[in-house]
Amino acid sequence: MTSHPWQLVWPLDRPLNWSFGLVAVLAVACGLAISAPAQQPNKGPARSSVTILPDAPDPAPAAATPVISSARLQLLNSTVKVENTAGVSLDLIPNLEVTAGSKVGFRITTKKPGYLILLDVDVAGRLTQIFPNTTAVTRGMRDAPNLIRPGKALTIPQLGSPYAGLEFVAEPPAGVAMAVALLSDKPVQVVDLPNAPPPAAAPGDVLKFVRDQTRTLKVPSPDGGQLEQPTWSFDGKFYVIK
Repeated sequence: MTSHPWQLVWPLDRPLNWSFGLVAVLAVACGLAISAPAQQPNKGPARSSVTILPDAPDPAPAAATPVISSARLQLLNSTVKVENTAGVSLDLIPNLEVTAGSKVGFRITTKKPGYLILLDVDVAGRLTQIFPNTTAVTRGMRDAPNLIRPGKALTIPQLGSPYAGLEFVAEPPAGVAMAVALLSDKPVQVVDLPNAPPPAAAPGDVLKFVRDQTRTLKVPSPDGGQLEQPTWSFDGKFYVIK
């Protein structure tokens, strides 16, 4: 993630002479043409190049990717919470179970105004900033709006905004991932955070990890002087990639 303070015949070495007569009789009976091979001096029993192995059990099938039930997913999302004084709320569109390669949307609401950062924590724990688009921000679109206010939901992607073309695609492998909404009371457009624990391995720790790392961040004051520490609110949603 861009650092920025802001913001996979049966081979024989020679013919078996003893069987040729039987083969010829069968060939004539079946209407086939066959040529007799030249006689070879008897140098001993024929050796086969095929090794006959004893019976072995079939290999075990590959282990299937564990599937989390919808009930378990809902339970995780209802119990994993951290500080959220602004009442920010995050939902995935169309739902919390998505197919690898499909597009995912987001709906965010808040009870207090603030500056929204939207992150994805993939199956392996890798963090990616989804909103604001870090490429757009670093290319000079610093005025791209990420301020959200109470009373009106923000949908991503959203027509009529600089992020109308923003697309988030659920990438394989299959497993449990998490989307996280951060809301700052001070202007900020980009965060630089380390990767988190894999969501399936430590579901109770992922959101707390993001919270603790985010709290270490500071942003410039409006006058460009002293660095300030924002007050953050958090909401996260586990989702399943199939």
